[in-house]
Amino acid sequence: MILSLVKDEKITFRPLVLPIVLLAIAVNPFTEGLEFYSPAIYMISHYLVYFSGIFVGYKYFKGDIISLILGLIPPILWHLPYFFAIGAAFITYRAILEITLLTGGILVGSSIRYVKFYLKVTLFALWMLGDSALAIIFIVSSPLYSNIVYKFSPYSPSTLPIAGVAMFIAMNVFLGYVIARYIKGIIG
Repeated sequence: MILSLVKDEKITFRPLVLPIVLLAIAVNPFTEGLEFYSPAIYMISHYLVYFSGIFVGYKYFKGDIISLILGLIPPILWHLPYFFAIGAAFITYRAILEITLLTGGILVGSSIRYVKFYLKVTLFALWMLGDSALAIIFIVSSPLYSNIVYKFSPYSPSTLPIAGVAMFIAMNVFLGYVIARYIKGIIG
């Protein structure tokens, strides 16, 4: 089975507070409006939606390697230039983006406790590498993710560098969190 409820723990709804707050920040008319103009807000919203899903999946579900693989598809897909542009430009595609990112996050979160440590480290390193590469592409104002290549994209190359900087900040905050949790686990 790809996904099942965690049955060995008492289910409470208190852990849903953080994911709901993150989702409320990312998915609301004000933020959605800003995403048509700011790729930085668009990218930060991606993180908030996906991490909300990861948190829910981790707390409430038990997944397997198939759920892990399926959960990795949405963030990869939506960060390819064409899909990035259609999600940025059209609200219908953005809704699909947000639903699939949330679902993908739940699938990944559900499998985190059940995969080997080396796979966790490898996936984390690949995520950091991939997002760092994308952030650099944004910082150098590459037209690949702009309205120069995709006329329907709302982003000009000059709007992309701040998104790259925002991505580096978000990645480093998350990296700090992961390191702190790991050290806390070792120390006790």
